Amino acid sequence: MLEQLRKKQKIVIYFVAIIFILGMGAVGLVELLTPKPYLGKVNGKKITVEMYQQKIQQMYDRYAEMYKNQPLDENTRKSLEGQAWQSLVDDILWEEMIKKNKIKIKDDDILTEMQNNPPQELMQNESLQTNGRFDKSKYLAALKNNPEFFVMMEDYVRGYLPRQKLQEKIKAKAAITLDSLKTEYAKENDTVTGKVIWFDHNLSEPVTISDAEIKAYYDKNKETEFKKGPASRMKYIAFEDKPSDKDFADVKKTADQIYGRVSRGENFAALANEFSDDPGSQANGGSLGVFGKGQMVPEFEAAAFALPVGGISKPVKTSFGWHIIRCDSIATASPEGPKIKASHILLKVETSDATKEELAVNAEKAKKLIKKQGIEKAAKELKMEVSDSDWVEHDQDYIPGIGSLPALTQFMRDEKKNAISDLVKDQQNRMIIAQLTDNEKVYYEDFEKVKLRIKYQLEKEKKIANVKVKAAEFVAKYPSSEYFSAAVKEGWKVLDLNQFKKGSNIPEVGVSEEFTVAALKMKAGETSGLLNTKEGSFIITANERNVPDFNAFSKDKDNQETIRKRLEDAAWNRWYDAYKKAAKIIDNRAKFGM
Repeated sequence: MLEQLRKKQKIVIYFVAIIFILGMGAVGLVELLTPKPYLGKVNGKKITVEMYQQKIQQMYDRYAEMYKNQPLDENTRKSLEGQAWQSLVDDILWEEMIKKNKIKIKDDDILTEMQNNPPQELMQNESLQTNGRFDKSKYLAALKNNPEFFVMMEDYVRGYLPRQKLQEKIKAKAAITLDSLKTEYAKENDTVTGKVIWFDHNLSEPVTISDAEIKAYYDKNKETEFKKGPASRMKYIAFEDKPSDKDFADVKKTADQIYGRVSRGENFAALANEFSDDPGSQANGGSLGVFGKGQMVPEFEAAAFALPVGGISKPVKTSFGWHIIRCDSIATASPEGPKIKASHILLKVETSDATKEELAVNAEKAKKLIKKQGIEKAAKELKMEVSDSDWVEHDQDYIPGIGSLPALTQFMRDEKKNAISDLVKDQQNRMIIAQLTDNEKVYYEDFEKVKLRIKYQLEKEKKIANVKVKAAEFVAKYPSSEYFSAAVKEGWKVLDLNQFKKGSNIPEVGVSEEFTVAALKMKAGETSGLLNTKEGSFIITANERNVPDFNAFSKDKDNQETIRKRLEDAAWNRWYDAYKKAAKIIDNRAKFGM
């Protein structure tokens, strides 16, 4: 039995690795020996290059274990590297939180946890089961008789138990009372099912909004609606990671050779199976099936539709690489929608190491030039396009046009106006250099950029006002018993309300607090009068009403426990998110080319 346990220890190791909230334990003494320079800091505690590389390797190993024989593509690699960094940050924050909250774990606590709470995955180990069910006596015997297994389980428990105790302490501070549980229970169980007439503002006659009205709205609401911050914005240039002309020329030599073999009569399908880089068609002899115009990139389409049946093109260049195309048949000859059946051999063109090195050299030169001349003049000299990030608020991690790039968002938050960033690589493998144009505690959204948004809002408000008049005329015209049949006849929308509760969306409309309050005041079988809200005008009929049964809930301990756990988890997440947001995190990976 113990030999089987040794063989299956990977299950436990993997189990330890995947637990996000419990993690893999503190970094430990490695940090005390960290040499400079450091890769990053979390509240002053250093993360070294070695720590990061070790964590990345763990991520790679875990991926290989989970997805056997599946190659690691560039996007997945970047994702795993991001997870490795975040894991290191979380480890340091956990260690710090445990220390600040004076969480102490005794050896007896470790032993008790080991004996009473084995991991679920370990309980599935056949060597610890009797008749297909976990046998605790076998598990305890393994702990007692196998020192290697005991130490492994001790390390595992010692890694997560302090974190578990911290969570329990923070959740206890949430002080979830029976009244809190009743409030949450009421939200879930106070519902109405029925129908609603929506006097859709989109059915209003056209309205006109003047520039003066838009500007007046902006000025009136500037301090409340359009005042933002703290935030920064920057200008940047991006060096694309794409193949050079030489890269294309090098691959074309191979494409020409393959074309020569096809032209001399070698089997097209066999060559496609051997050489094509298109996994979707390679195994099918290069067949792309039937397609019409507009379904392929222009260069490919032009060459394919110019071929006679059986004709084979010389290598055709597209953004994907070089294609050798064969027209297999004409599927549809109609001029309105011609379609062909074709096959191809694709030779992808990747960015060569030499091109990447040249890209890095040019990016470094650009950075020096920007420092001397500023980004606008430098870009003009380099004949490159300058992009503007627009305002990025300091609590955001997303940069428009770039995406999530922690090194650059940190630069935007921390640096002063006109500062030049390090070279950073984004998710598209572009090398980016930025110059900070603004870093303000307060800014106002630019009028020209919000103008259309304001216009849409004012148009909507005018249309709602117009339809409000028509809704009043409707109510005056029909008795309540005919509301819904008349609404269908006149073209107003009748929508279904299904278990509608607080926080629910009105179908096609969205959330309306006024609507929700009115709907949940109704009784079964009741039809409301005309309800005018900011979101529009409505008439509601309540076919069914579910009202919270607090007496039954007071006796339902399982339901109380479920809600309590949900509220405690939410309280923990809020506390942890706030702690993490307040942390001073320095990410220098870009300086190391990582």
